[in-house]
Amino acid sequence: MLAGIGVAMPARSDSRICVDNDVITFGNRFVGTATSANVAVTNCGDQSFSFTDVSVHPATGSAFHLSTTCATGLALQPGASCMATVQFAPLVTGETSGGLWLRNTTTINPDELLTFYGRGIDAQAGTASLTFVPAIAAFGPQLLNTQSPALVLEVHNDGPAPLTPARFVLNGPAAYDYSGVFDTCQVGTAIPAGQGCTMALYFLPRAAGTRLANLVIDAPQLASLAILQISGIGAILPPPPTVAVVEFYNAALDHYFITTHPQEISDLDNGVHPGWARTGLTFNAYNATTVGFGPVCRFYIPPQHGDSHFFSADAVVECANVLAKTQTDPNYSGYFYETPNAFNIGLPDTATGICRTGTSRVYRLWNNRADSNHRYTTDLAVKAQMIAMGYIPEGYGPDSVVMCAPQ
Repeated sequence: MLAGIGVAMPARSDSRICVDNDVITFGNRFVGTATSANVAVTNCGDQSFSFTDVSVHPATGSAFHLSTTCATGLALQPGASCMATVQFAPLVTGETSGGLWLRNTTTINPDELLTFYGRGIDAQAGTASLTFVPAIAAFGPQLLNTQSPALVLEVHNDGPAPLTPARFVLNGPAAYDYSGVFDTCQVGTAIPAGQGCTMALYFLPRAAGTRLANLVIDAPQLASLAILQISGIGAILPPPPTVAVVEFYNAALDHYFITTHPQEISDLDNGVHPGWARTGLTFNAYNATTVGFGPVCRFYIPPQHGDSHFFSADAVVECANVLAKTQTDPNYSGYFYETPNAFNIGLPDTATGICRTGTSRVYRLWNNRADSNHRYTTDLAVKAQMIAMGYIPEGYGPDSVVMCAPQ
């Protein structure tokens, strides 16, 4: 009660359907066998109600058989229950689903759908497995109601047996934001062991913010459903123009430096800081904030540690850790936090190193010397060359990716 207001509020009377399990997952079940699950449907309110429709959802698979004491026209008093029994008895392999509608017009939750899922398997289950390349389908920011470029996906059969897809399904909270063109991946077309097929995914966001979905593939040879996580960002405004991150090299120091700043580029080009020359390599970034791309911090490394610069797109962890060490670690004495926003760029998935579609991987390589210096490149040949010279790759995932540059 709010202080100073003494109006008594009347108790509210409601009827309410309560279901003790509104999603039944049967998992894998061998063809020719059966299993059942019971669900109690209770009036958990304080007023009676009557069912106006108790019916099986028309999309329910033939492997499901239902019996129920709940029925159209049945009245349930407060605290009273009826029972629904769902039997899963697959006759063919593959994932299937179904539902039971429990509708009425008097409760505060009038339309209740009991859903159930199961997968029929046979002796082939577990004889083959597949992987997705890329392992996560991560779309970048995309304008609302505007379709993205294709994200090409490989479905690879890791073997040892051939694998024949039986079903491709897009599901999840934003499934309708995504579509697929299946190219060489087709239901009923076998993928030999060690080979793959291709398909393309498209993203057309219908709402702003992060949009999540899954691509689910079923095949008799799989031990369980193969599920690819899909994500994208619905953006209201288009991104700003990209700017070039220009790379320079100083042969006397054997150091590299990158910048987007026009004055710094002009000074280096015109000898204000002697010894520096362009390498001819660049990658893209933004000088303004935009959805899906964050600021890159820049630290100056003092002469006793290298007379160099360090960049990171991980503001929450890496930038914060380096800043903390400048206050507590003697090895970081003299490091200067020049800016939290040298430019804006994407951060890869920190577990896998995967960048969103529409971006390029940026690699960071450390010279592993007392005069510490890093090189940042999108060129795999440059990365390999630097590693051959003793540089150490730094970053996320097996490929050591530190940034994702807009294309």
